Amino acid sequence: MSSAFRRGSIVVLLALLASPARGHAAAGEAYAGEAVVRTQGASLVYTGLILADAVARARGLLEASPQVTEVVINSAGGDVEAGMDFGEAIHERALDVRVAGGLCMSSCANYVFPAGRHKTIEPGSLVLWHGSMLQEGLAGRIDFSRAREQLGRPLNWLERWQARRAVRDFVRRTGRRQDGFYGRIGVDGAITVIGQRQGCRCNWTLSIDDMALFGVADVSAPADYGMPGSAEVAYPWEIVEVADPGARLQRAGGGRQP
Repeated sequence: MSSAFRRGSIVVLLALLASPARGHAAAGEAYAGEAVVRTQGASLVYTGLILADAVARARGLLEASPQVTEVVINSAGGDVEAGMDFGEAIHERALDVRVAGGLCMSSCANYVFPAGRHKTIEPGSLVLWHGSMLQEGLAGRIDFSRAREQLGRPLNWLERWQARRAVRDFVRRTGRRQDGFYGRIGVDGAITVIGQRQGCRCNWTLSIDDMALFGVADVSAPADYGMPGSAEVAYPWEIVEVADPGARLQRAGGGRQP
């Protein structure tokens, strides 16, 4: 595989899995490309996109800061594997997670928020889901325009075939890791796709009671959480009511077929 195609395939994978929030870079700190990571007393403060280098810095600070008991986060999401890396570190240390400053979306909602021991959503903030590795047909949703922009030319037929194979392999491998992650933290991964399964083509949040149906428990939030006017973000969102709790797609500890 050529070095040019390696660069192109990476771009394709990013286009497939990156949060739509990347397009709102001017909307606030949660969308910033370079995350700010620091300790402040007993808190690790993380602001910006969840990317591998920033998560590595966060984990390094956690290792060097035994006094830290909570992660305070404002993030529009980012990389899937980096999100699981961060969530695993939080779960291993039994840290609390506090969403402050506006947003915990995508990889933040999928992996960081549910990994917390106690979870707090501050007034004006939102936890928003819009999908995960459990989405049906995920491996077929490839946007080749990002690769074309990176390479300065369209991909040829062989490069497209290689990209599709790389994406299928990535989705299979990362999906298995996600299954294991949710099993370890005791969360039903269907929380990441329940909105889609109920016909909401949107970014969604859930009530605190509905979060608990999926094992995301011990959550504190304002009484008006998720109500109109309770928070503002740069794109539409909805609160989804779980119509049939028995129709959840993946039980905690369960997994997909190999």
